Amino acid sequence: MQPYQEEYIANLKDIIMLPLRTQTAVHSLTTYQEQIYHYRHQLEDKINRNMDLLRDGLFPLFDRLFEAQPEELEDLEEFASKLLNGKNELDSGLFCQIYQALLSRARHTKDRNTIIRCLYWLGIGRHNMCAKMVGIDLTDSEYYMSQMRLCFAEAAAYLKYFDEIDNTETKGFILRSRANTALGQFKSASTKIRLTRQTLQILQDEEYHQNAPDLPWDRYIYMTRQQMASSISYSQDNDMSIEDIAAIMESAHIVHQQRIIEALRKKETPPIRSAFSCHAIDYYCGLLTLEELLSKMETLMNHADSSDFSVENMYATISLPAFYCQYLREYPKQLSKRQQYLEGLYQKVLSYAMSFPKNEANEQIFLYLRQLSTTFIETEHSISYGDFQQNILKHFAPDVYVHSQVVGKVAAVFCDILQQEEPDFFDDIEQIKKIQNPNTKRHAVHNFAMNCGVLHDVGKINFISLFTRTARQWFDEEYEIVHLHTIVGSKRLDTCASTHDYAAAALGHHSWYDGSRGYPDTYKRLECPCRQMVDVVGLIDWIDNSLSRPWLYGRPKKSFDEIIQEALSLEGKRFSPLLTARLRDQFILEKIKETFTSSRQEAYGALYEISSYNS
Repeated sequence: MQPYQEEYIANLKDIIMLPLRTQTAVHSLTTYQEQIYHYRHQLEDKINRNMDLLRDGLFPLFDRLFEAQPEELEDLEEFASKLLNGKNELDSGLFCQIYQALLSRARHTKDRNTIIRCLYWLGIGRHNMCAKMVGIDLTDSEYYMSQMRLCFAEAAAYLKYFDEIDNTETKGFILRSRANTALGQFKSASTKIRLTRQTLQILQDEEYHQNAPDLPWDRYIYMTRQQMASSISYSQDNDMSIEDIAAIMESAHIVHQQRIIEALRKKETPPIRSAFSCHAIDYYCGLLTLEELLSKMETLMNHADSSDFSVENMYATISLPAFYCQYLREYPKQLSKRQQYLEGLYQKVLSYAMSFPKNEANEQIFLYLRQLSTTFIETEHSISYGDFQQNILKHFAPDVYVHSQVVGKVAAVFCDILQQEEPDFFDDIEQIKKIQNPNTKRHAVHNFAMNCGVLHDVGKINFISLFTRTARQWFDEEYEIVHLHTIVGSKRLDTCASTHDYAAAALGHHSWYDGSRGYPDTYKRLECPCRQMVDVVGLIDWIDNSLSRPWLYGRPKKSFDEIIQEALSLEGKRFSPLLTARLRDQFILEKIKETFTSSRQEAYGALYEISSYNS
């Protein structure tokens, strides 16, 4: 690799490790905060350095890529392989940018082998992005799923030239791309199963084997059977045909038997994921009752080892509970007899997640946590959904946790000021309007604002790596994908009784007051009874983002006073004039500024307590 590429990778790894250095034992909160600020300065320096490396090294290479030398292209692909591979994700966004550029060059030079290879890897990069969209409706994620599948489908289309292609590696990319056309969400399980079944037929065709005998055919078939086994719809009211069910059942049992053999050979615990696939398809076929299926799932979850952080055990501890909740959501009559078990299960999940090694850059645990966040069910005595999310953010995304706490507390103080001046300011909110006692009403508004602020960014758990490990300014595609955090956050809050009232703040905090810009389109300000509160959260969120992480949003670093002046310049456009008018009052401004500082210190104090306890 080129020196700038090696330095960029080294900086990425340092950025991942920086938060871990705050886990070392310190003797006081003051020392801990000094340590935090020191590492934040280091983070800013490394991000600025990485942007310089890209501007001076990579982007000029992109501009002259059609004239680049072979060794430069080899270095570029080696660089990309360090950014995203099967074990770690360092920078999937830059990975996609590189392969998009290499694909353009390959099309220009009509290099078929390189076109196929680049299509495959670009598809892998886009699949990595799509994997972050768990819990997002297909209507909102379909564009990204289509972009991923277009890469794999185009590469797979070269199957008709399989006989005339001499390069064995290229043939492997064609077949793997064919299998990957079934990745991601589909409108129906049957479509996904049909694609996978067709791939299996190709992989089992002896003519292809004879044409490329050196390819790992058994491995390809096994991986495709795994994909088939995971294609089951977990609802019996679905469109799977008899042929679909038979194909899944065959693959599920073949994979499970092979996993048992592997586990015995390696002296590992019996496989859990493949066992669940078998139980699920047996239930679908009527061989198990729902009661029997849930009992078998409980047995599998009970076998999970709280000290084992392998992918198989992560699945048993976090992902399997997500499917368990999914069944209970669909069949709520089963919930009453399983409430106590579910409550204990959540505690087990949190304990496991909190003890997960922080030096592990493992995207798999984030996937499983996204799954459970999507299907989470509150019970009378369980941890609330909001508290569950805050615990996850504390451990895996402390910056997002701090930001959420700051927005909540500053929003609450700002609302106190608004209500002192106008007691009926928030009377569009029905439950607030009903309160007659002024003190009770102020207290209710304060708590409502606090919870809206604390929970407004819960959708960011889908995009943790973008917010915690980005070592540069986002690319346009990443900005667009991150917009989805408002939709998924709102949907999740809306489904739980304790957080339902705060869903509007999650959905609308990036919308503009005049409706001219912002996102998402589904938030209609004038139709939202909580719009005044959403306006407050949106303003405070914007101010804190400008203060704490401006580089992600392409903004220059500014002082608090400069940020307030910019907010005033957006009065009536981005922000409500009813709110910005208060920012001209020096007393109010000082109170807000003081709360930004104190609330950040309090949030760091909560993180310090966790750090002290763990050490």
